[in-house]
Amino acid sequence: MSDAPTTVQPAAPPTMSIGTHPRFRRTVRRARALGGLIGFTVTIVLSLRAGVPAWDAVARSLMAGVAVHLVAWAVAVAVVKQLMIAELQAAYARRLERFEARAELARADA
Repeated sequence: MSDAPTTVQPAAPPTMSIGTHPRFRRTVRRARALGGLIGFTVTIVLSLRAGVPAWDAVARSLMAGVAVHLVAWAVAVAVVKQLMIAELQAAYARRLERFEARAELARADA
């Protein structure tokens, strides 16, 4: 056995993030994927219809797909943050209502 003193780490306060929330994490991933695919598809179709050589059309489509992917990611994160805030406020309001109802019952019993 060692004579080293043991230290107890205090528990970290619970945090909510997009990465730890399964539904919101899935939503952001889906938005990123769809954004990239839609950007790529629209650009390749428009480029080929305009008569751009296939090599150039694919290069343009890849760049557009990456750009739309990043824009979709930023938009999805902004929207999901607002949804998370609204979800937390709704949970707080429900908890406050339950607390007030219990307090009212306690006052009525007293």
